[in-house]
Order: sequence, then structure tokens, then C-alpha cells
Amino acid sequence: MTSMDKFLNLGRFLLGLPMVIYGVEHFIYAPFVFTIVPPWIPWHAFWTYFTGIALIAAGVSIVFKKYAHLAATLLGTMIFLWVVLIHVFLIFHKPDDLWAGRSMFGDLPGRLNNAFKDLGLSGAAFILAGTQSEAARTLRANKLFRFGRLLFCIAIAAFGALHFLYPAFAPGIPPMFTDISFLLPGHLVWVYFTGATLFAAAICILMKKEERLVAMSLGAMIVVFDLLTWVPRFGAHPGDITGNWLKDLGLAGGALVLASALPKELRGAETEVFEVAGTAR
Repeated sequence: MTSMDKFLNLGRFLLGLPMVIYGVEHFIYAPFVFTIVPPWIPWHAFWTYFTGIALIAAGVSIVFKKYAHLAATLLGTMIFLWVVLIHVFLIFHKPDDLWAGRSMFGDLPGRLNNAFKDLGLSGAAFILAGTQSEAARTLRANKLFRFGRLLFCIAIAAFGALHFLYPAFAPGIPPMFTDISFLLPGHLVWVYFTGATLFAAAICILMKKEERLVAMSLGAMIVVFDLLTWVPRFGAHPGDITGNWLKDLGLAGGALVLASALPKELRGAETEVFEVAGTAR
């Protein structure tokens, strides 16, 4: 196995491990998670603990490649439901909505950013699901893979647009707070460069132009920018180490999973046949 293959194999770890951490946090910070569940959904405690168990189980399955197809499919579905049932109402809420209007959810840029993070994670999970069994070679499984790729690309393109709409955020997958600085000088240069790169990457992946190279480069870029943005902050704010930035690593993992699922060389009609290093046998 080449060093490049080893790097691409990190994808499932970057996607799976944050799920395990977030699942554990559902139990550690259960009273806080209760408040995130919309008031029109009953049994807040049940859904909090159920979701925690589901995240841990999905993360472990993905990392150890046990029932990964089923786990990733269910994980992608669950996160997609979060986008529909939670994030949509947080972005498009009535002025008198006491639940959605709370400051704990942040302002509009942060809500948009977090919504697209979850949309991208849902897409990443579906991408992985579409590559984890022999059924991945069937038309039906290909549709699952393509749907995941579409969601993932929408999220990446949205992050590119957010760089131009809200340049005060740090570059990369922008954090939700403007007080998180970026290590390198020339903040705006990096912001606009990263925004353009993310938008171009989404288009290339959708158009299948150098898709493998672009996805691999995208995953590497997200990891590097995440480390440059967050590691300096951990010294002053150690609690952030298990925070929202882990979703960024999950998105990087999704990009690497996508890259590893694509053939190394284009071969006409065979380009739709997945050559997945981690496919379950």
C-alpha cells in the first residue's frame, strides 16, 4: 500500500471518530442537548440518548468496517433529518419563535454554516455507504453514492459562498464565531482564495473533472486549515477540542472517502465502477 493509499484510508477514521465523540457528548451534556431538540418533537430525553447511541454505533462501525454500509446509510439519513427538522427551522423561523430565536444557536451566518456542515456530513455518510458492499456496483447503490456526492458538493459550494458573504470568518471550513483568528498573515487573501477554491472544487467534483485529485486535495486542505485555525486556540480554550470543529474533520474524511472510491485512471465506461480500497468483502 502506497503512502497515498494510507492517506486516503484516513477518510473513514476522520468521518467515524467525530461521530463517536459527539455520541459520548450526548450523554455527558444530556441536559444541554435536551434544549436543542425542537419543542414540537416529543420525548427529548429519549431522542437525546437514542441519537447518542446511534452516533457511537455508526462511528465504531465505520472505523472498524463492521456493517459499515448499513451504519453509514442510517447515519446519513439521521443527519439529513437533522437538517430538515432542526436547521431549516433555525434559519427560517418566525420572529416570535422562542425556541429558534435563542442566542445559543448563534446569528444567521453561524446557523447557515452549521446547517451546511451537517448537510455535508450527511452526504459524506451516503458516499461511504455507497462504497461499502458489492452492491455498490449496482445502479441502485450508485444512486446512493451520487446522492451523497450531490449533498456533499452543495455543502462545499455553500462554504465557498460564505467566505465571500462573511469574510470575517477564518478560512477553511469557517468556524461560527468571528473571534477565532487565523494563524497566517493576509487574512482576506486566504479567505477569498479558499472561498474560490472550495467553490471550484464542488464544481469539479459535480462535473467529474479530475474528481479524484480534487477530492483528495480538498480533504488535505480542510485538515491543514483546520489545524492552523484551531490548534492555537486549544491552549486558551481546551474545551473546544471536542467542539464543532470536529465536523470539519468529518467533512475532510468525506472528501478522502470520495477520492478513495474513484478509479486512479479514467477508463471510459468503467469510470463508474468503484475501486474502493476499503470495500467490505
